Amino acid sequence: MITETCLIGHGIPSVSNDELVERWPLTAPLGMILDGKIELLSMEEFVPFRGHAWPRYDYFKVDNIPLGANAYLTASGTMKAAELLGLRWAVSAGLGGIYPKLQGESVCADIYALGNSPVKLMATAFKDMMDYEATFGQLRSQGSFWYFLEPFEPGYIFKIDATIHAMGTPIGTRKGGLFLRCIPEEKRIHNLELLARGIDYGHEMHEAGQHFHPAVNGFFDRETNGYSSLIQFEAIVSNVEFLLQNSHL
Repeated sequence: MITETCLIGHGIPSVSNDELVERWPLTAPLGMILDGKIELLSMEEFVPFRGHAWPRYDYFKVDNIPLGANAYLTASGTMKAAELLGLRWAVSAGLGGIYPKLQGESVCADIYALGNSPVKLMATAFKDMMDYEATFGQLRSQGSFWYFLEPFEPGYIFKIDATIHAMGTPIGTRKGGLFLRCIPEEKRIHNLELLARGIDYGHEMHEAGQHFHPAVNGFFDRETNGYSSLIQFEAIVSNVEFLLQNSHL
């Protein structure tokens, strides 16, 4: 397996390097781009690279890495790296989906990868600002396989109000596919006004030339005194541990 590095690289600022190293499973490598090459690192090797203003490489960018480039890997970028290295699994927490209001990024590369990659993705949920119905509709229309490993409640780190007709597994291939394990509802943030403010802040930062999702994660981290970072870190650790304990999947 390979674990994505966008979240840990610049999405959970209140989780210290020491805590990352202490709690991360030793046998779970993290994937990133260093000096133009895909590298698999232990957490101890990775933490010196946290917090850099490096780009986020998705499925398409990993296919064409410039010489000397350094970058974190998104969920789809991790899937492409796993493809190129002959590995079966990628691990993430929050995913991009369909978000029409984010100009120029209405359909995330994560969706494309789930329709085209032979790599399986273990993840938590689509991020809270995504259009859940449209996102699952796109997965269904492109024949993607998905499976809820635990009872599904809409939302990622928030408990969102949504009616989602996504419980049925579509006809799709088991070569690849999406496996989801939600954050328990009682651990999520219930303040939807905070979600709306975070999205607005992300738009402002995006228009100023910054990445949308790291800006939103930073906002939530500050407003929740680090709680949003903690539950995201716990989610990705839980996904890694689940996969290590269920290698038959």
